[in-house]
Amino acid sequence: MSPLSQADLHALIETPDGACVSLFMPVETAGPDVQQGPIRLKNLLDEAEERLIVTRMRSPEARRLLEPMRDLITQSLFWQHQQGGLALYASDERLHILRLPLRLSERVMVGERFYLKPLMPLLSGDGEFYILAISQKQIRLLEATRDRVAEVDLENVPESLAEALRFDDREKQLQWHTRTDTFAARGRQAMFHGHGATAADVAKDDILRYFQKVNQGISEYLAGSQAPLLL
Repeated sequence: MSPLSQADLHALIETPDGACVSLFMPVETAGPDVQQGPIRLKNLLDEAEERLIVTRMRSPEARRLLEPMRDLITQSLFWQHQQGGLALYASDERLHILRLPLRLSERVMVGERFYLKPLMPLLSGDGEFYILAISQKQIRLLEATRDRVAEVDLENVPESLAEALRFDDREKQLQWHTRTDTFAARGRQAMFHGHGATAADVAKDDILRYFQKVNQGISEYLAGSQAPLLL
């Protein structure tokens, strides 16, 4: 039961076998509201058990997976030493209980890997991190701390798949004209390749080229920064 460390982060990133349960909740550090912690945890665990059963896990297995966290409900000493937020991660292989110095919203996540997004503000000294929102139609890079979020103006990154391909196509046209002019000067005919590619192959190639250009531009922008990037 500790704050987030690099060892914790590496352990959580590794995908364990089976279901992964991630729970987040605020905790009070003083006053009568301290007693709300066990109640909140019980409610979150009940919700997690229901979600596990929905994923076709048998009820006894779901209860066994959550039992180590349920044991915390009755440990009064545990609730007297909190920092504002509590994150709990459980799978068949491991249990992580993190006391965190920031207030977390109540949340239950059940899936094939642990949910780490609420921990992002803690991964650098000043709480700074970046969020990259990318689709074929739009790219947005957000610079965030635990207190604010602001969009970054990207100069060397295509704003969409269409823009990336327009730029790429212009380069290809210039290369094609250069090559055909060279062949013509030498009295040779230009050769064309790739006519057997399917539409799906072309689409995959376009998306790959798009991601490569985005990766290059984002890497240049974040060069020298230690802040984590969240996709």
